[in-house]
Amino acid sequence: MSSPPSRKPSARRADATLHGILHVANRLRAARRSLRGLDATLRRPGSYRHPAGGIVRIETHISVVYLAGRFAYKVIKPVAPGFADFTSAATRERCCEAQLRLNRPLARGLYADVIPIARRAGVLALGAGGVAVEHVVKMRRFDEAMLFSSLAAHAALTPRDVDGAAKRLAHYHLSAPRNAPSSRYGSATLVRTQVETINAPLLANCSHPALPGIAAWCARQLDELAPLIERRRAEGFVRGCHGDLHLDNVVRWRGAIAMFDCIDFDDALRWIDVAADVAFLVMDLRARAEPRLANRLLNRWLETSGDYAALSLMPLYIAYRALVRAWVACLKAGYVAGRNVAVPQPALRYLEVAREQTQNPAPVLLLCHGFSGSGKSVASRALADLCGAVRVSSDAERKRMRPVSDAQMTLGAEHYTQAARHAIYDHLLGLAHGVLQSGHSVIVDATFLETSHRSTFFALAERLGVPARILDFRADPAVLAQRIEARQLGPRDLSDADTATLAHQLASADALTPEEQALTLSFDTAVPMAAFDSPEYWRAVIQWMQPRMEAVAAASRVTNAAC
Repeated sequence: MSSPPSRKPSARRADATLHGILHVANRLRAARRSLRGLDATLRRPGSYRHPAGGIVRIETHISVVYLAGRFAYKVIKPVAPGFADFTSAATRERCCEAQLRLNRPLARGLYADVIPIARRAGVLALGAGGVAVEHVVKMRRFDEAMLFSSLAAHAALTPRDVDGAAKRLAHYHLSAPRNAPSSRYGSATLVRTQVETINAPLLANCSHPALPGIAAWCARQLDELAPLIERRRAEGFVRGCHGDLHLDNVVRWRGAIAMFDCIDFDDALRWIDVAADVAFLVMDLRARAEPRLANRLLNRWLETSGDYAALSLMPLYIAYRALVRAWVACLKAGYVAGRNVAVPQPALRYLEVAREQTQNPAPVLLLCHGFSGSGKSVASRALADLCGAVRVSSDAERKRMRPVSDAQMTLGAEHYTQAARHAIYDHLLGLAHGVLQSGHSVIVDATFLETSHRSTFFALAERLGVPARILDFRADPAVLAQRIEARQLGPRDLSDADTATLAHQLASADALTPEEQALTLSFDTAVPMAAFDSPEYWRAVIQWMQPRMEAVAAASRVTNAAC
């Protein structure tokens, strides 16, 4: 008897796909049967072992949260949304345990426990003995008005909030796990797949004039940056990150900043380059708050982490994160399928952020100049927030080059010798070089009182074809001394300069040459500190940078008009 003909591979694949769909459907039905009555149980105040008050129920596409008194209880729904499969009770339990474990480092005290739910005498009960049919994550409640998304919506998000978030995230990244469970995580190949996986449905289902150009730019960036992505992966910058840092997942809580609800269901989305992690929050601040706060977050994260090499990847990762949120907004609006569908309004702001990354202005080099106490550090921080330049600080880098404990925070005289000064300027030169090559403008915050140091930086600008200017910050010597004395009596400051340092500077500083004076913009810092935040104070430097800034703004207006 002859054997039956073998089936074609395509038919076998179709059978396997159908079998998988049926398997998921069966598990969904089984899960829903086993959890019958769970929602009613968690809606009853008497189900909880503490005063619950009126229960508030909040549902997302993969979970339901019940707000009960001082706590919140999160249940993972038995769903299979495509990016994950939660139809198995064991999978949901593992995710609950992962949420508790993975979120605690960035959300101190917010995650309390994982609570089993068992059926006792035919009734579901929290924390009951017996075999658990479900698990919930117990969290301490916070004021939802303190979410960064709510604060941003009401223009109440402050620079202090952003500073806290930047430092919290940078310190976490510095100590985050580095033993990735797979060598493919964070690889150039996987990053390409992740970006293409987002671009494909946007191109197929949404009608927006910027989408083809953004997708083409992403492809070029992936080609160009693949070696850097791989090098950073080899150097250990792919770490166990948060992975989902939008404004809805960051909150003011108990006098600090907490970041919660990290990616717990897909290691490939959590084990990423730290640059991709911070890029998410930078992106969402640009989309939903204001550019100044986004610029501030990036600068504070860079100053704390010292990871200026991440800047080369930042435009790509910001664009990718913006595309992810744009597609999520499309899904929420019901845009699952269909060609040439108009993009829903919530997605437009994200597509604009992605498009902006493709048209960054040409970089410039700005050198701070001034004696200790001149206010150049405070002023240059405000300018960086305003114009989007990256600021590198001699005070911060000197401490980074010579790590000391808190008890020895003030550096000794050996760190301020002529050789030490040359070393720090050489280090700043290398940082400025890298920042400029990444396509970002840079403000170098140092005294620049020696002609040789200024000349070296102007030579760098000439080699790179980058325009350069000196920002000269001035105040009377008596004011300089008063500021230094007040700084020494106040909160700990990065600067170690004292009045003796100032006296030496006043006696030995090299005057600006006529050629340098022609490239100098002067600023009187004997003004209220709030003046530094005003564009009017910076009119001279903004007017000089305006052609580059206007080029981006003009392109933005053209795109918006086309929409």
